[in-house]
Amino acid sequence: MWNRVLEHFSADDIDEDALLQELYRQMFIVAYSILRDKYEAMDAVQESWIKILQKIDTLRDSEKLIRWAKVIASNTAFNLLKRKIAATHQSAQNDGKEPLSRDGVEDVVFYNMIFELIRQLDEKTRQILIYKFYYDMKDKEIAQKMSLPVGTVKARIHRGKERLRALLTSER
Repeated sequence: MWNRVLEHFSADDIDEDALLQELYRQMFIVAYSILRDKYEAMDAVQESWIKILQKIDTLRDSEKLIRWAKVIASNTAFNLLKRKIAATHQSAQNDGKEPLSRDGVEDVVFYNMIFELIRQLDEKTRQILIYKFYYDMKDKEIAQKMSLPVGTVKARIHRGKERLRALLTSER
């Protein structure tokens, strides 16, 4: 099946294993940032692979494979999150417990909206913000992971937050 994906690339310009690992890593990061659970994120990535393999013929530009895969992983993770919320809500009603409160639903909707806004940022800023706020990494750890000076990381965090703030206020 993986060969169907590789058919969209000329054999000379790719390292198949590296591409597969990078796709999985990128998709997992996206899914985990939405679901916040390792195993659910892995499930989302597996579901996403099925969708990718079913729809690979619709990919027009092979250079956009990673971006396309991340969008599929994001949509899949959001769908899993919605199902999880619905199941939790239904289970709570069946058990006679308090269902997910309006505030809880609003928190999920707000979280999803923020994630969509983060996707509008450039790749490096998005990655830094995900490391900072989703993985709770320190600025120094991010700098080491991304091979950047700490000052650059701090500046990107500041500019990223400002950009998110501007996007959030323009959404209202």
